[in-house]
Amino acid sequence: MTSVRLNRWLTLGANIAVLVGIFFLAAEISQNTDMMRIQINQSRAELSMNEAAEIYNSPYMPELLTKLRQGDTLDAVERERFNHFLRGLHRNFDNQLRQYREGFLAANIPRSVRSALMVEVVPIRIAREQWARTKDIFSDEYVAFVDAILAENTN
Repeated sequence: MTSVRLNRWLTLGANIAVLVGIFFLAAEISQNTDMMRIQINQSRAELSMNEAAEIYNSPYMPELLTKLRQGDTLDAVERERFNHFLRGLHRNFDNQLRQYREGFLAANIPRSVRSALMVEVVPIRIAREQWARTKDIFSDEYVAFVDAILAENTN
């Protein structure tokens, strides 16, 4: 076997090894991407459960939300609590829509966020007022999304 022929076989073997390595790397990246999506969904589920627990375990939030949904007025402390609640709600929804646009979350996210806004913001006057005062701290896409929903549901 001549050195030229040996060199060809070694080059062929090296090229095949590189191709096999690229194949395994692609498979690993795919598995890692799937794992990241699972972790994102798990984190979102835990966040939702924690948010719900914070509300139903709170000594004041259930009463506050009930008052709002019945059209009652809030005192200054209740209004402050509700403003912080809404800011967190909007921050969470803004983040969900951003992750959706970047391809990390499923197609149901805009519908889900819209449904929640229809319950938590649209029918509650002070929620709409608070949105108008604070919307500049959220992404332009989220502001357009919420404003479109509010424009469709002006009463």
